[in-house]
This record gives sequence, C-alpha cells and structure tokens, in this order.
Amino acid sequence: MESFSNRQIKNSQLPEITAVQFEPLHAKYKQVMLITTFAIVLILVAVGASGFYLPLNEEQALLVAYKEMILIGSIVLAVSLAVLRMAGVHKKGYVVREHDIMYKTGLINQKQIIIPFNRVQHVEIYEGFLLRLFGLCQIEFFTAGGNLGDLKIPGLLLHEADKIKAFVIEQVLPLSEETTQAPEVNLNSEGE
Repeated sequence: MESFSNRQIKNSQLPEITAVQFEPLHAKYKQVMLITTFAIVLILVAVGASGFYLPLNEEQALLVAYKEMILIGSIVLAVSLAVLRMAGVHKKGYVVREHDIMYKTGLINQKQIIIPFNRVQHVEIYEGFLLRLFGLCQIEFFTAGGNLGDLKIPGLLLHEADKIKAFVIEQVLPLSEETTQAPEVNLNSEGE
C-alpha cells in the first residue's frame, strides 16, 4: 500500500519561469473598443441627461439640484470608463507555447490566464457583427466543467485564429488518445 505524501516545496526549489513575449491583439481591435466604448458613454450620458426632461412638481423641486450632479457624475463615470478601456487595449496579449496558451489583460487589475492543452475540451471561433466589420474574431477555449469559455482572446484576424485552433486541436488529439485508449487484451488462450 502506498503512503500519501504532501511535502512542502520551498520557493527556492521552484522552477524558473522563462519570460515570454506576448503577441499584441490586432491594431483594428482598438477601433472596435473605441466604438463599443463610445456606445457605453452615450448610454451613460443619456441616462444622466434624462433627468432634465422629467416633469417635476413643486414637491420634487429638490431634485432639480440633483439633476446637474447626476449629469456631471454620469459624464465623469463615462469619461473614466472610456479612458480605462482604451488605455487597457495595449495591455492585452497572448502567447501560444508548446503545452499551453496564455492570455494577459488588465490595466489596473492585471490578470494572466494559462490553459494547458491537455485541459482543453473544444475551441470555438466567434465573429460578432462589429468584429466581422473589421475582419476580426474571438477565439474561445473551453475546459471541463465550465459552460462559458474559460479563455477568450478577442481581436484576432480570422486566419490567425484558425491557425491557433488547428494547432491546439493537433496538440489535444494525441493527449486525448493517450488517456482514452484502452489497454490491449489478448482474448486467445495461451495454448492457441
């Protein structure tokens, strides 16, 4: 019977991580982000400005002072959101390695996602209306146990996404055959 072991590994014993060069998203993706950000800003400012068109009676006169504050607040929120979204575009990137794919994102809250190929269940390429207008798409990697894509990389050219998908599937197929292949059983008796 094997005994269970769970020894501590000291930081000095951990392997060194090699630096990777992340591929930036396509330059046209910044235009897609600009359009979506503009739409969000427009909605926020419209909500803030809608207070000026609401009919008020004398009991609601106090709300008049709040109308300007709501409008100014929505404009500040919209501009802040626009600046953060647009500044964060250049922080996004991906890298395909031998055994996994990495994606980084975030201006303030930076995040790196690594998905090993042996965890990938399937890969999808998504072309939304706006992405398609700019000749771009998004590739999604799904792993076991999730109903949403575990990793989404937007702002890729379709042929780049197709190449990544083909490479990942090529890496996944041998791994899945190793784990699902049944051992060979000899059904013949020894004397035959």
